[in-house]
Amino acid sequence: MISFSGSVAKHFLVIKAAKEFKKEIEKVKLDDGTSGLAALKILADAGISIVGTYLQGCSPQEKKKHKQELTALLQMGVTADMLLEEVVRQMPELAPIIESKAGYKKTEIQQLEVFLKEGG
Repeated sequence: MISFSGSVAKHFLVIKAAKEFKKEIEKVKLDDGTSGLAALKILADAGISIVGTYLQGCSPQEKKKHKQELTALLQMGVTADMLLEEVVRQMPELAPIIESKAGYKKTEIQQLEVFLKEGG
């Protein structure tokens, strides 16, 4: 059974991690110069993972850092679903984008899970 303080700590970690992820996804820029929310919508409409696109664009050092942070969160009981839900809570404008295609949210969660399972 998780203690109240443990539950609060986990909630705080989810919020903090989502804020960091939010900062990063706001930097998304497409080759044609489209950026921000418009770029995210184009990716989602094309069925392209926002999470996967972001992670592919990271340097090896950034990937290592993100993997360590995500692994630590998972070990504390934070799930990829909890993290994505918090990002959407902080960026409600993402909700219609993520929910616009059947299965898109599940694909985004799978992208995080695949990233964590990759070697390196």
